Amino acid sequence: MVYMSKAKRKRIMRQRLLGLAIAVAALVGILLLIWQIGLGAAMAKVDGVSVRSGMVKGVESYLEYIQMGSFSSDWQADLEGEDKIQALESAIVQRNSLVQSVFIPAEVLKKHFKAEDRAFPDEDEEGLVQYYIDSIFSDPDAAAELRAHGVKKAHVRYYYEYSVAMSAFQDEIAEKFPVTDEEAQEYYDEHQSEYITPFSMQASHILIQDPEHTAEKRAEIEAILEKLDEGGDFAELAMEYSEDGSAESGGDLGSFGLGAMVAPFEEACLALEPGEISGIVETEFGFHIIKMVEKTEESLSTLEDVRDSIDYYISYERTTDELDALTEAANIVYYGLIAPSTGKPPTSLAELDEARGLETPEEDDEGLDYDIDYGDDWDEEGYDDWDWDEEDYDDWDDGEDAYLDLDDEEGGIYDDEDADGEEEDGTEGTAGGN
Repeated sequence: MVYMSKAKRKRIMRQRLLGLAIAVAALVGILLLIWQIGLGAAMAKVDGVSVRSGMVKGVESYLEYIQMGSFSSDWQADLEGEDKIQALESAIVQRNSLVQSVFIPAEVLKKHFKAEDRAFPDEDEEGLVQYYIDSIFSDPDAAAELRAHGVKKAHVRYYYEYSVAMSAFQDEIAEKFPVTDEEAQEYYDEHQSEYITPFSMQASHILIQDPEHTAEKRAEIEAILEKLDEGGDFAELAMEYSEDGSAESGGDLGSFGLGAMVAPFEEACLALEPGEISGIVETEFGFHIIKMVEKTEESLSTLEDVRDSIDYYISYERTTDELDALTEAANIVYYGLIAPSTGKPPTSLAELDEARGLETPEEDDEGLDYDIDYGDDWDEEGYDDWDWDEEDYDDWDDGEDAYLDLDDEEGGIYDDEDADGEEEDGTEGTAGGN
């Protein structure tokens, strides 16, 4: 037996405890990271795979960024009372829509590709997804702004994997069910009005503004017309004398169709041939001199001209139908409030009211009337059973009671006991949980 002093034993014990504390801290950090990226409360399940609020929120934030070019200010923080509640309701509706338009299809397609024994993403598709991720996060300022708003590479990856999957699925459907000549002709015949290019004109003008049509201003426009008669350049004179925004471009008004201009101006344009210059034209804006640049007669595109777009549209409709069929065949469980008319989470304020058993606001002369009775569970601070924080509406999707009223009987909002143990490592069986 080796003798060890009491002090040495204490030192070893402290080292072991410190090591254990570090290991626990690291584990907690990893679990928190996983939670932030892809977990959170389950909003839905697709064949046992959870769609987590953490991933949905991250993708939603990223879509806001790419659509707006930046993140909007937190204007909701200044709202109070009914305005705050309506903003929260709109946020719930928007997130439900995202789940149904992106996350449910994404998980359905993943299962479809797996059933087809089709590797997804393949090497080329993975390269495309990675290209999108790198293009976003290669800009240090953009990367910092995204991370500051909780958007991580995992969120961006999920969205672009969905986009690439949709494209791959449409290619698959187009290959299986090519559009026939008869189908294209039938579609063309039924939609010919969409392929008509209407009559249009392109003109320039010089304007001396004078709604009163005074003799003084008329003398000014007559002097300009005289310069044109002497060979003056129309664009140069427009830039020098015209009194509207088109002066900077030499009076160019661009192309316009019938009914776009006031009647006297349009009538003068119709009387001109390309290259001709009008006399003085009076309108409610003042005095004009018009130069006709070009006239394009109404025309109908041929089937050959629009065949590619027709093939794409028919193929897209088939893709949507096939995806709807796959979705209907999937076992989808939604958590939170359900609109009885759709059997899905509400994606409109009317459906949200319906899900809560409330009457839909009626339309009046001043728009929707939201001054309605919300029932016994309502108070001035909000819905008692929603567990949302008046000071921070984001709390509704980050906790155990995060997504509306998650008191479900389908095994809870967490997936510790999912079928086949798919989520034991915190990644498998979770939508975007990698």
